[in-house]
Amino acid sequence: METESLDVVVVGSGAAGFLAAIRAADLGATVAIIEKEDVYGGTSALSGGGIWIPNNPDISTAGVSDSFDDAFAYMRYVIPENQVSDETIKTYIESAPEMIAYMEKIGIKYVPVPGYADYYPSAPGWKPGGRTMDCMSFDSRLLGEDFKQLRETLRQNKAFGLTNMRISEVAVIQAQAKNWQLLASKIMLKYMMDIGGRLSGSPDRRLTLGSALVGGLRYQARKRKIPLYLSTRVRELVGDQRKIRGVIAENDFGQVIEFAANKAVILTSGGFEHNEELREKYLPAPTRPSWSAGAAGNTGDMIIAGEKINAAFGLMHEAWWAPTVKWGERTNVLFFEKGKPNLMIVNKDGQRFMNESITYNTYGESIYGGREGRTPQLPAFVIFDSNYRKKFPFGELLQSSITPDWMRPSAFKPGGLLKKANSLKELAEELGIDPVGLEASAKRLKAFSQSGVDEDFNRGGDDHDRMYGDPSVKPNPCLGPIEKPPFYGTRLYPGDIGTKGGFVIDNDARVQGKSGEPIDSLYAAGNCTASIMGDKYPGAGCTLGPALTMAYRAANHMMSSGAR
Repeated sequence: METESLDVVVVGSGAAGFLAAIRAADLGATVAIIEKEDVYGGTSALSGGGIWIPNNPDISTAGVSDSFDDAFAYMRYVIPENQVSDETIKTYIESAPEMIAYMEKIGIKYVPVPGYADYYPSAPGWKPGGRTMDCMSFDSRLLGEDFKQLRETLRQNKAFGLTNMRISEVAVIQAQAKNWQLLASKIMLKYMMDIGGRLSGSPDRRLTLGSALVGGLRYQARKRKIPLYLSTRVRELVGDQRKIRGVIAENDFGQVIEFAANKAVILTSGGFEHNEELREKYLPAPTRPSWSAGAAGNTGDMIIAGEKINAAFGLMHEAWWAPTVKWGERTNVLFFEKGKPNLMIVNKDGQRFMNESITYNTYGESIYGGREGRTPQLPAFVIFDSNYRKKFPFGELLQSSITPDWMRPSAFKPGGLLKKANSLKELAEELGIDPVGLEASAKRLKAFSQSGVDEDFNRGGDDHDRMYGDPSVKPNPCLGPIEKPPFYGTRLYPGDIGTKGGFVIDNDARVQGKSGEPIDSLYAAGNCTASIMGDKYPGAGCTLGPALTMAYRAANHMMSSGAR
């Protein structure tokens, strides 16, 4: 067995892993990053790349003012006190802007997004935008050959399935705001004008969203000569519940390497969303790995290793829930689609059971019944008509005004994305829904669309809902009748973009043992930890924001004189 001796060993190559490695290197450490997959980036590269940073220094550019007190009031109201302490919330509010300043210093620029509202409008300290920040684009040509090993973003995140878009661009195009066609045309033109990229068959070389974040971090790690070991799985943690001294890993060639860590090991290895056994053990039933949009390599390896050293775990029953639909083996997340008019979500009886426009994270609670103790609403179905199909994309399927049904026949064949029928009754029979119930729900929704008030679930009743609606639709931008054939529908799943339970960490990201004491020299950040947002999702970017902030704090602590 070979041995590599380093100061810091990072497990996982998502954004948190790269940032921890870069920060530790800047503080004088020798560092290596170990990644089990043959591509780097993890779920971070698949994500929107947004980060939620309250009281960030540039928030005024979004036309919003913020303060520590407002940020604390909002987070404390939203996040249950029995899950996250006041001290942890205050630590995040103080440290996240510091992390952003460091990111900008090393060349990773973020800007606040105007109009991207926090997810709980009724909470004190809520802001109509600016706390969610968008990563500026990154030129992948700076990566050279490393670009080929960057995990490619989801197809549904690309305009026309080809060109990358920033969050601010996605928001305009999805909302079909003023001049959205012009913006989409400019994005496509820039893509086509990259003659070298088109001749080489390369994907869009203008990286955006999570790809821009990870690509920029990979570039900075390479500048610091931080080695990245791909296709190398960590088999075990070296040490015990008192102290961790490194890890033992094995690459795809069967070579076993012990990475000795003189200072610390930091785990940024993602959640367990693709581990069927762990899902069935911890998450609500029924559950399937195939419903998840998280990175395929997230199988909870380090959580299993942590169990052997008596690490403490929390929130293992929770995920970053998101409604998903399937197109063959591909999983599409419905972030924006669910908030548009001319669409509803029903159970097998054809009955609506939720506000379709609520935060995607709340879909888990709504479908499973959650804390209200209701009966799980599975199977669930999403239903819409030709008015919706003409105007709005659905997953990776562009609206029919751009891509008519005849251009994407595979979407409507067995194993495709959608069922299609000339009547609601016929669609109900195709999907296994009670047709009488479905027609009754459509009739009731039409009445709500005319009055502008959803008397059942108050859809479109607050700023969050309306942010995802269609501003051209009156009187309620989220409500429209389902009446124009043909009709479309598909099975809807309580999917996720990763699990959010794992190692319990303190405010310096030190992993806690079951004894209540920190395990010496072991740190963790990201989705392998119990989220410092608890079971809530205060705003877009509440996965990456805390992951990056805690990774930054971990590096600072492990390299300080106070680290044990």
